[in-house]
Amino acid sequence: MDEIERQYSLLIVDDETEIGNTYRDYFVKRGFQVEIAGDGQEGLEKLRTGEFDVAIVDLLMPKMKGLDMIRQARKEGISTDMIILTAHGERDEAVESINLTVNGWFDKAGIQMETLLKKVRELCQVIPLDEIRRILSAIPE
Repeated sequence: MDEIERQYSLLIVDDETEIGNTYRDYFVKRGFQVEIAGDGQEGLEKLRTGEFDVAIVDLLMPKMKGLDMIRQARKEGISTDMIILTAHGERDEAVESINLTVNGWFDKAGIQMETLLKKVRELCQVIPLDEIRRILSAIPE
């Protein structure tokens, strides 16, 4: 098993149960703590109540689309890193995702799991800005 130093928390937001389960199993075997949400509304609720290092988000889902979920999360100050994984991406959505500070965009049809794993690990290694501020504020002047 490919171990990681601390258990990072991952949220997978996808309405296709089989895909969500496949990604969950893959990341759990590599030491991640994983939760699944079946649509954008459920994903947003989980983001509000849990602390996730990264969220992997599908675009087209019932109840709330992926970009709508990300937009609302950003509006609420949720800074979880986001990766879009979709089979239906269009140029306008890609541009909007950049404006929403999405950290990655992958096509479901052509994705290699090792590439996605590398991106997720890369994002987990980055120290969030609010954590840096907290650490710096604790240092005496």
